[in-house]
Amino acid sequence: MKKLMYIAVSILALGLTHCKSDDDGFDCNAAAVTLGDAVTAYSENNTTATCQDYKEAIEDQINNNCITDEETVEALQLELRQLGDCTFSGRVCLSCTNSNVVETVCRGENGNAFIDDRDLDIPFERYVELSSCE
Repeated sequence: MKKLMYIAVSILALGLTHCKSDDDGFDCNAAAVTLGDAVTAYSENNTTATCQDYKEAIEDQINNNCITDEETVEALQLELRQLGDCTFSGRVCLSCTNSNVVETVCRGENGNAFIDDRDLDIPFERYVELSSCE
């Protein structure tokens, strides 16, 4: 979740300092605000709808060249790959503690527990049973 907030803040900062010409009809500043709102909505409620809104907001930033920083563009493209096609019915992510280490664990489309992009090869429900999750 920290990564999502970092990306949102970066985009808002870059979006407010860099904007394509008004001649093309696309407002990068408004798109940056939309992306910030989408990040917040998705982080608070991981549903298919909020995932799609978040994905579209990222795509608008990339496709309209609102972001010129290559590192930020790469981070957004990675986020798009991690979001996938948003067809799963509400991505479930929990904050779990194991051995005093707190990590965000998500249920992948295959039903397994994932940390970042790493499939833990254990069913999500079983991981939750064995962990202290919120």
